[in-house]
Amino acid sequence: MDTLIAFSKKQLVFLLMLTCFSVLAQRNESILFSDSTSIKKPQAIPSLDVVQEIQIAKEKLKDFSQKLEPKKSLLRIDSLFPIQKKLIAEKRKDAELFLKANPNKQKINNLLNKWYRTSDYFNVWQTTVNDHIQRNARILEDASFSEQTWKLTLDKSKTEDLPVEILHDIEETWQDFKKLKANFITRNKRYLSLESRINNQIAITDSTIEDLEVLKSSETYHIFNRRHEPLWKASFRSSDINLPRSIKESGLEKLKNSFDFFKTFEHLIYLYIVFVLFIVIFFRYLKKGIKMYKYDESNDFLKKSLDLIYIKTWASIAFICLLLAKLYFNNAPELLENLISLSALILTIPIVYKSLNERFRNVIYVIIFFYVFNSIKTYVWFESYQYRLYLLAGSFFVILTVFYFTKPYIKTRKLPLKKMGVFFIRLTPLIYGLALISILSNILGYTNLADISLKFCTQGSAISIVFYATLRILEGVALALVHRHFGPKQASHTTQKAITEKKILKVIQYVVFIIWVLFFIKILDQFETILTFFNNFLTEPYIVGSLAFTIGDILSFLLILAGSFLTTTFISFIIDGDDGALQFLKLPKGIPNAISLVVRYLILAFGVVFALSSLGIDLGKFNLMAGALGLGIGFGLQNIISNFVSGIILIFERPILPGDTIEVNNLLGNVNKIGVRSSSISTFDGADVVVPNNNLVSNDLINWTLSNNIKRVEILIGTTYGSDPNQVLEILKQCALDYSETMIDPPPIALFSDFGDSSLNFRLRFWVHFEVGLQAKSDVSVAIYNKFKEHDIEIPFPQQDIYIKDMPKKLDN
Repeated sequence: MDTLIAFSKKQLVFLLMLTCFSVLAQRNESILFSDSTSIKKPQAIPSLDVVQEIQIAKEKLKDFSQKLEPKKSLLRIDSLFPIQKKLIAEKRKDAELFLKANPNKQKINNLLNKWYRTSDYFNVWQTTVNDHIQRNARILEDASFSEQTWKLTLDKSKTEDLPVEILHDIEETWQDFKKLKANFITRNKRYLSLESRINNQIAITDSTIEDLEVLKSSETYHIFNRRHEPLWKASFRSSDINLPRSIKESGLEKLKNSFDFFKTFEHLIYLYIVFVLFIVIFFRYLKKGIKMYKYDESNDFLKKSLDLIYIKTWASIAFICLLLAKLYFNNAPELLENLISLSALILTIPIVYKSLNERFRNVIYVIIFFYVFNSIKTYVWFESYQYRLYLLAGSFFVILTVFYFTKPYIKTRKLPLKKMGVFFIRLTPLIYGLALISILSNILGYTNLADISLKFCTQGSAISIVFYATLRILEGVALALVHRHFGPKQASHTTQKAITEKKILKVIQYVVFIIWVLFFIKILDQFETILTFFNNFLTEPYIVGSLAFTIGDILSFLLILAGSFLTTTFISFIIDGDDGALQFLKLPKGIPNAISLVVRYLILAFGVVFALSSLGIDLGKFNLMAGALGLGIGFGLQNIISNFVSGIILIFERPILPGDTIEVNNLLGNVNKIGVRSSSISTFDGADVVVPNNNLVSNDLINWTLSNNIKRVEILIGTTYGSDPNQVLEILKQCALDYSETMIDPPPIALFSDFGDSSLNFRLRFWVHFEVGLQAKSDVSVAIYNKFKEHDIEIPFPQQDIYIKDMPKKLDN
């Protein structure tokens, strides 16, 4: 039995999960093996209901006719498709001409983005048309069912003696459904034809993308391939190839592409607006927490981090929203993408300016200049010699900038910088080396190497400053969450708060650093290669006996479980307590904890189900195990289940709540946590006692702070028979009133109790907050003693008279 009681909460949850799996599996099995004959078949309408059903059918026909009309989005696709088809043919020829122009890798990436965007357009169109076809198919099925029903009704009515008018209405209704069915079939054929034509254009687009990807990964663009002659042998004449206008777009055309992008992906914009609203609400929630509870303003790092949420709120919100837009609209036109990136860079100024050392603060402006300088090649078509001169100028700018901010380098390394600042200062020789490599390789004709070396310096600096701003905001958000969580709690949680802050900050720093490294890999154009390698590795099938699995399946299983537990921890951190995220709902005390528990266990349950599904495990196989588990619970785990059910009762009935002072089984203390199997109680002696929930439900329990946290203090005292009872009563009441913690309502009361053997006995009763009960009794008792002494009122001690009737003789002698 002791072994059974020792089951942990996680084990109990796991047992509960298995039971849930059994129920889900049985439900799925019943659905899969249900009788197919249960499908409803059309039947003739009874004669008594025909008139009423005719009216219903007319409304149905009216509704179907409205749905037959194509949506505006479909009409737009139908009208734009011929134009897009013609443009695709022209762009395909332009791309073939472009491939002969020996473009740099940046130009290939720009053209690839255009074709990817075109592919996205067609995919959106195909999805829209397919959704309309599916909707029409469902309506067609319903219309066919109605058409057959009214055909049967018409045949049946002809054999019955019904009025001619009703027969006419029935036949008309049947003909209407028949026409409607034919119209839907015709429309669907047209939409299927349109979908097929769109699919052909997608194939052409994918073929062009594949050709560009092959060119991009060819030997020509290898970093150690000499693409040009050495600079002293280079020709400074313009090339004879005339590029088409579709490649060399004007500013107005780029602006038009941005507007077209928003029109095509309108549905994404609405969802993005929802995300933005959520971010604004979340920051307001954090800002309110900072305003409500004080923090240590002498801690410079803490103050600067919280200022990003409290003072620079809108700058932080705008920065996060721009980063979200950068990731969300991943195939946006170059103009829109560059504007988003430039705006994010500008917003890093108010976010990180004061966090940088005074000597390096102006480097942000230089980084913004480098980003603009690097973006020029997106909008300007350079001749070969012009591009090489452009790269040389960029490399010299990098060297001059690094020299200006780090001279003299030896003294700069000794500056009192933080770890991140020291890390970047130590990268200075690497930046010098990359800039020199860019210059030398450019002169010798290795322009691919020159391009990638310069990009590493310029784009790398922009990415670094953006990630540093992201890190600072995430640190501010984490610290604000922790501050809000621990703000209303006692000072005894200071150590726990510091530990929580340290752990969260460390996790954030590691995660941001890993993503920063991935972006640097993307600068080197090696991200797709690494992604392909890991994809092949994770999808490689392995067979052990009759079980087939992949490393990706196992990782998915572990990640889903880890994500579920992390999500439940975060929800508990945010919602638990009456001062949590649900505070604005003004819920009764304890309800947020109950909501948190239900949500967390639902997430855990579904997380485990999805994790098992990712491994390809059939949940129906758990039926036998669930049966055996139920038998085991019935015989061996009665105590565990009793405690579990008791925990559910405590959470929803709420006879005790975290923070309450309770007394059970001669145990007095504060409730720390109510779990599903046991609860934790901290006694006033400093011990943490784990009490099974069944003891709290089945035994008598005193909750001193359930409805309120006030307590009545009673002091018993006696005086000599020579004292004046009226004066004593007045002194007792005045002592209670003079105490600062005494409550006015209900007022203190002094009572004469009885005539004792050697004293007049009195009672003093007054109310105070429970937390100061013992101290109040001590302080008021001392005050009574002092007042009695001042008024010469004696407090008697027990006295007894002893009468000796007979003395021993030896004592007489």
